Amino acid sequence: MSNSTDPMAQAISRLDRALTQVEARLNRLQATARESGDADADRARLAEELDKARASEAAMTAAAEDASKALGDAIAELRAAANAAEAAVEADNG
Repeated sequence: MSNSTDPMAQAISRLDRALTQVEARLNRLQATARESGDADADRARLAEELDKARASEAAMTAAAEDASKALGDAIAELRAAANAAEAAVEADNG
């Protein structure tokens, strides 16, 4: 399975991109806060960014849960295939 179709790899990649964007936004906000004398405006912007970060976190959590379910399903399919292969070998030998 390639990384481009692996749900867990996709979820991790999306999480990494989201965290990078949040970090960049926070860095910009910190620079703006240092330059700005208007603390209320800075707090409002930070609160907005925090809301965005929380929304991104919720989306990444949902993606991780989906990926986890997909991995669980894949493991179950692999186990079933392995059991079927083992049963076929035993039937051929028996």
